[in-house]
Amino acid sequence: MRGRIIWIVLETLCLMFCLIVLPVLFHREEQDYTPSEMEQSQQMQPVIPEEEKEETEQQEAEQTDWEPFRILNRTTGEIETVPVKEYVTGALCSEMPATFDSEALKAQAVSAHTWALYCQQAAKQSGQAYDFSADPQNWQGYVTEEQAKERFGDYFSEYWTKISRAAEEVWQEIMVDSQNQPIVAAYHAISSGTTESAENVWGNELSYLVPVDSSGDIHAQGYQKTVTYSKDELKKLLETYQPTPNLSQEPSEWLSILERSGSGYVTLIRVGDAQMSGIEFRELLGLRSSDFDFSFDGETFTFTTTGYGHGVGLSQYGADYLARQGKTYQEILEHYYSGATLVERV
Repeated sequence: MRGRIIWIVLETLCLMFCLIVLPVLFHREEQDYTPSEMEQSQQMQPVIPEEEKEETEQQEAEQTDWEPFRILNRTTGEIETVPVKEYVTGALCSEMPATFDSEALKAQAVSAHTWALYCQQAAKQSGQAYDFSADPQNWQGYVTEEQAKERFGDYFSEYWTKISRAAEEVWQEIMVDSQNQPIVAAYHAISSGTTESAENVWGNELSYLVPVDSSGDIHAQGYQKTVTYSKDELKKLLETYQPTPNLSQEPSEWLSILERSGSGYVTLIRVGDAQMSGIEFRELLGLRSSDFDFSFDGETFTFTTTGYGHGVGLSQYGADYLARQGKTYQEILEHYYSGATLVERV
């Protein structure tokens, strides 16, 4: 009888331990993560538990068969081999300000990866010795961590950590078309308020690179810019075009905008007795955008541009605006690349 009582007491104590003590031991309150000094000294990377670390390493090991990108360094002329994850981080650092919202950074990282993969596949088909070119020394297309240190200075830890975290979350994702192939993930700095069709820029129609609303761009610094040329300066520039257009003695008759796209970009302009596309004219004069107007006061031509870049695909400032309105990187990508799908790369 006494043994029976002792057994009941032990069972009761065990039950109390399970109901009261264990929940206290394993309960984790929801709270904002605050990195320790040690984590901050390690670029604010949280310490990963061993089991999670092993899982992460296994997942990354599964991607070792991904071919690294062959990048032609335009300064040195050498072809550099860069692992995929390293490229995505370096391209993100180079192509978008670290001060942008994290969701915009993630969208840019996916775009850069997708574009690079598209170029890699095209290079294989053409037999080109490299996938694409970049100029890390001049902060174009891709940079290394060391170059980021030089540029960011005292802000390096903060900026590189933010960039690395964004890249870490999405570096294995790309955008694909209806054939499950990587899209031409074009992007630019600032649109005119509506993005441009790929057909109007490169002559090829792509279903996922069509005009979409990007009205948030109007808030971007540098949305509109003006540049002036004296009539002599403009004449010299126009005469570099081949074949050389004949310009009348009256400068006010040199230029006439003939056509614009639905997004507002100039698609055709008359220059003297010749015609050229808005893209050609933009390149000839070094304008920020082919969405422009001009005026002539008898001595000086003034060009006012709207937006910055070719206007096709993802607008970087537009992406940042949407992110600050609460849009996720998935929503941003699906907005700018109409009909394309975000997937895990296989």
